[in-house]
Amino acid sequence: MSQIEVVGATLAYQTHGTGRPLVLVHGSATDMRTWDGVVAPLSADHRVVTYDRRGYGQSAHRPVRDHRLHGRDLEAVLEQVAHEPADVLGWSSGGNIALALAVRRPELFASLTVVEAPFHGLRHADRAVLATLARLKALQLRGRPREAAEVFLRFGSALRSGGNAYDRLAGDVRQVLLENAAPVLAEWDPHPFGVMHEHIPTRAVYGLSVPLTWILGGESSPWIAALHRRVVTHRPATRTVVIPGASHLVHHDRPAEFVAAVQAATS
Repeated sequence: MSQIEVVGATLAYQTHGTGRPLVLVHGSATDMRTWDGVVAPLSADHRVVTYDRRGYGQSAHRPVRDHRLHGRDLEAVLEQVAHEPADVLGWSSGGNIALALAVRRPELFASLTVVEAPFHGLRHADRAVLATLARLKALQLRGRPREAAEVFLRFGSALRSGGNAYDRLAGDVRQVLLENAAPVLAEWDPHPFGVMHEHIPTRAVYGLSVPLTWILGGESSPWIAALHRRVVTHRPATRTVVIPGASHLVHHDRPAEFVAAVQAATS
């Protein structure tokens, strides 16, 4: 395990393999361990960099509500660890972070792959999102953070065909998610620079100069799919990949197909 110093925190990271850097940005309620099942095949032709966002895993910090901090941290990882334009992949809220930085510092990116990102998800919230927010915060206020986190996790991994992917995960994978409950609950607090990245202008993403691939799970939320459609309607150059049978937890549900999609996006 290696570390880099950033303003106000120390970030833990790991590197695997050799070649052009591929930086993986994890989503909420997890840490760099989420990539354990896909790092080996991805590192066959890349120097894969995984890191714990501040407040997650071994990157100790109080829970973060201002996601501009996460963007600056990714900027530091690219500058201090990648050392050259990198292929960057962001999953879920990590996709929002990567999008925001690509808008601001496109020269740091060789390509961008976004996986199931809830970009502008608050302004386009549906009933399920609002109901989840209300229930999650009610449980949190009643001193039941584990239950609140599981409400989020079951919502986030809900399957179109019924049920959710969270309950199907191995016990050790679920434990990693629950260990990171505190920061994800904080992310759902209202904030002008919050997790849904409402502060990033829509036109800036539409005009993004970085090659962009967007990966979706075929069994994932219609809300996530609708957010993706709003982007590609105005940015038709976006390459879209739908992985059949996968939930929001694409890399857990269909690791081989996920790796193939990433390799195609970064070749």
